[in-house]
Amino acid sequence: MTASDRPPSSADSLPEGVRDLLSGAEGLLLGLDFDGTLAPIVDDPEAATLAPAARPAVERLATRPGVALAVVSGRALSDLEKRVGIDGVVYAGNHGLELGYGGERAVHPAAFDRLGEIDRLCADLADRLADVPGCRIENKGVTATVHFRTVAGEAVPTVVDAVERAVGETEGVRMTEGDCIREIRPAVAWDKGDAMRSIASVLPDDRPAMYVGDDATDEDAFAAIQPEGAGVHVAREGTTFETVAACRLDGRASVPPFLELLAGATADFDAAPGWRGTDPLADPFGRTES
Repeated sequence: MTASDRPPSSADSLPEGVRDLLSGAEGLLLGLDFDGTLAPIVDDPEAATLAPAARPAVERLATRPGVALAVVSGRALSDLEKRVGIDGVVYAGNHGLELGYGGERAVHPAAFDRLGEIDRLCADLADRLADVPGCRIENKGVTATVHFRTVAGEAVPTVVDAVERAVGETEGVRMTEGDCIREIRPAVAWDKGDAMRSIASVLPDDRPAMYVGDDATDEDAFAAIQPEGAGVHVAREGTTFETVAACRLDGRASVPPFLELLAGATADFDAAPGWRGTDPLADPFGRTES
């Protein structure tokens, strides 16, 4: 049988940048965003669940020899672990300020020192925005998120202004923007990209990195792993922004079949099963410059 007669493999249907990354690789570090990637975006963040269509492939990838799997999210670590619930995964919550693996947890020390400020900000904003229907303030411990997806359009500037003022009056914190949210974080140079670099640093050099995400906060991870790795941007209808990702998927519905193809393409990795490398929680915040 010639090469042209051979049936197509799973890898043949993957985006070119992903095929190039996997060609000749003996392993893979795979980072996956949660909301908008593994789970649909919903009005109520408490209702978000790992898409049933994606779970089988994620479970296979988590146990695939040669694949190190990380789920990275702005959600609190405990919330993320509960919603995914798959063993053998490194969980990075609060944009990587919290890391969990095998039941153990680590928190960035600078973020830990700002827990009091985050609590006080949440209480302050709850008072300032008590009269704005649909506004929800989520205290995630080391960070907080102010949600206004269901706030009436004319009231959104009130929410945004209140968050900007509260953050401006508090030392040691900063605000970042997201899709119908404003996030309050410790003023520490640590993001999803730093989390991916930290995880990658304890793995063998033969594992290239891939990261799949949909949001502006995922750009940090794309930039951190490229050009040696491959970023895969999940394009959302109605949202447009410049991405540094090397590859693109058309909407979250494309994620489960993409992961199925990826699980098939990594089936022949010549590697021992399980985690290969140093403990991912061994001094995770001291392995990269912050």
